Amino acid sequence: MNGDINIEDIRFFPIRNFQYEEFFRDVQYTGETLNVAERSEYVKMTDETIAHNLKGLTMISEELERIKDLHDNYHNVQRVVISTMLFTLMTMTDGMVASKYFILADKDIDRGFMRGKLWVIMNEGFKKLYGFEDKTKKNSEWYKLLSVLDYFPDEVKSQYDHLTSLLEKHSRTSSWWRDERNIETHMDVEKMYASRCEIIIEGNVLTDFLKLIDTLMGVNMFLSNMHNCLNNFLTYKYLRGELREE
Repeated sequence: MNGDINIEDIRFFPIRNFQYEEFFRDVQYTGETLNVAERSEYVKMTDETIAHNLKGLTMISEELERIKDLHDNYHNVQRVVISTMLFTLMTMTDGMVASKYFILADKDIDRGFMRGKLWVIMNEGFKKLYGFEDKTKKNSEWYKLLSVLDYFPDEVKSQYDHLTSLLEKHSRTSSWWRDERNIETHMDVEKMYASRCEIIIEGNVLTDFLKLIDTLMGVNMFLSNMHNCLNNFLTYKYLRGELREE
């Protein structure tokens, strides 16, 4: 450890009680259309978010590489938590990229194509995050967190249970574009062509996309609490002298 560290400056990270319900609201399209300035602002915002996410993705990827051969309890738990963070950030980033090019598309065929890609991300993203039936739920990132939950305080366990109820309810609110995803991924060309010829309501597509983004952001807030717990554990060990260099 750095010998210049002042122990009095060391602080524990708080475990925050986020209002998770805010990330699971049923948002309906209001009929508004983005004007030129709003469209430009959306593209600017997505570019900034993508750039920010890429920094996080790089850090997580490098940390996963660093600990790949470390298999004590701490690093096994850390690996689960940050790999789930990698998933949420990557899925959000892919969605933001697709939504940006959907907004920028100026031809019907281009917009239809990008809407199809968004449908795939929305369905596969939620399926991998939480799932829809027992099989997909047990293979989900959320279920994976359950395997390490006993290492965390009751406050975090309670938040996990609360979020599970919200995710479960969310999984039943719609088909999560399952049929549209099947058409796109299985290349059902007759249905794909019919889909491309539909009149596309831009705001409706973005509202649908917001449902996934908000869900991922809510889960990411929870993951930040789990990560804070891991950092606090290391801080505690440092203060006890277990991590200091001789």
